[in-house]
Amino acid sequence: MINTVSTVERAKELNCLYDIDRVLQIIDKDISIVIKEILDIIPSGFRYFDLCEAEIILGDKIYSRPGLVRTELKQMALIKAYGEIIGEIRVFYVKPIESEKGIFITEEIQMLNSIAEKIAMFVTLQKLKPASIEFEIGEDEAKLYQNLSYNYPEMMVWLRKMGLKQKEIVQMLRNPLTFKKGETIGKQGAFTSYFLLLAKGAVKSYIEGPGNKSYSFMLTLPSEFIGISSLFGNQYHFSTVALIPSTVFLIEKDIVLKIISENQKFNKSIIAWLCDNYKVVFHKMSCLSLKQTIGRMAEVILYLSNDVFKSDVIPAYISRKDLAELSGMSNENAVRILSDFKSENILKDTPEGLKVLNSSLLQTISITG
Repeated sequence: MINTVSTVERAKELNCLYDIDRVLQIIDKDISIVIKEILDIIPSGFRYFDLCEAEIILGDKIYSRPGLVRTELKQMALIKAYGEIIGEIRVFYVKPIESEKGIFITEEIQMLNSIAEKIAMFVTLQKLKPASIEFEIGEDEAKLYQNLSYNYPEMMVWLRKMGLKQKEIVQMLRNPLTFKKGETIGKQGAFTSYFLLLAKGAVKSYIEGPGNKSYSFMLTLPSEFIGISSLFGNQYHFSTVALIPSTVFLIEKDIVLKIISENQKFNKSIIAWLCDNYKVVFHKMSCLSLKQTIGRMAEVILYLSNDVFKSDVIPAYISRKDLAELSGMSNENAVRILSDFKSENILKDTPEGLKVLNSSLLQTISITG
């Protein structure tokens, strides 16, 4: 039998998202006007829409409708763009409600997170807009640049921050490739005339050893270069595999070397990027050689939580085998240590992934381990 109440609720959520998409279609619209329109729409997606109010924080500005009453009956969603938290959406029920399902149901929380992602995309595209058409590129290049900005907005913001001009970006990003989960993106020892830029997905890089042994030394999310250490060589020094479906751009070395020689800001950015990555590798080398297994596992979990995902949840696609390889230990040891961490309420398995419950204790174990 069809649950008509549930169907009506899902329809309200979909209509809310549709109306917000309609508002966000016009990239040139003033952000304050856009946010005010979204504030008018948000309550319509919730079960008790007549008791629902919202506020949106972007940077140092707080937007809300007149007469907003902030209560403890609230749900929040972070607005994240170009690798940073840039704001927050808060939804309040202004009066107490009675519901067996709880104040905010799972579908409403998912809807709120989707709205936050849509606002983040809009803000990112607006940041790209002022430089959307430069006189230095032709019509075909301008179209390619706009397509790249639409499909990979955060990556494009990152490349602009690296000091690249539009023409240089278009020259670099002409060869996108997609990889399925588990597919090899780059093979250790293979000849190559290019390196990679991760646009979507997640990958791990590892050094292959004898006897099918390997050591994973880095997990990469967009937007990052991969294999740039081979810029002046002709072989990959490590292998890279997709952890989830991923998109990468093949970037010809000769193009990058030419840009480096002509663009001082990009030159400095690449050097800074390499230095940051070498610091990570050196830290992992010291951890591997100086710490016991329990300390290494604590270090890896902190690395994934704080540096890679910037969240207390490590996604479910990171397997126990991945954690073992990143920690430089056997699967059996990794499973045993993780089990101990869970029994001591340091970690917890959730549907989303492995959740860190006590990061300060993990930090202590990492230091003393």
